[in-house]
Amino acid sequence: MSRNAQDNLISVMLIAVFGLVIYLCQDFGPRARLIPLPLAVFGIVLTLAQLAWHNLGRDDAPPIEMISVDTRAITANAEGQPRTERTEEQLGQWGEAGAYLIVALLVGMIFTVGIFPTVFIFTAAYLILTRYCTVVRGLVYSAALTVSVYLLFVVALDMQPYHGLLAAWLS
Repeated sequence: MSRNAQDNLISVMLIAVFGLVIYLCQDFGPRARLIPLPLAVFGIVLTLAQLAWHNLGRDDAPPIEMISVDTRAITANAEGQPRTERTEEQLGQWGEAGAYLIVALLVGMIFTVGIFPTVFIFTAAYLILTRYCTVVRGLVYSAALTVSVYLLFVVALDMQPYHGLLAAWLS
């Protein structure tokens, strides 16, 4: 099967999945449709655009390489084969355990203090501790993200946020 036929087959399968989501949404209430229905319609529109782009925009020119890889950055072992394991420099001091710890910390914070304090604290801590931003800029970005999440879910979608276990104990 050619690459073009594979692309078309996957696109048709995606349209079928999105169509199934639209069909299943018909049994939902009006508020329950707020997320899946627009996403399915948007998915169909994007998939149709991709189908048109792949089929109408193709010519006889060879396909371009979309990703350029700097092969000098790939470390090799003694036989010249690329290394598959991560080096200590790539993983940092904590390695994969640190990544699992960060995810556990995020989930634990959501359960204890709620979603909005967690979004602010976690984002600010990440931006500041990784030195991606200065302290002031990290706090401003975190506040903007928290406000946008609040406006999206509470104001626009009229959803009740989870306030965490501490809110229940404090009231």
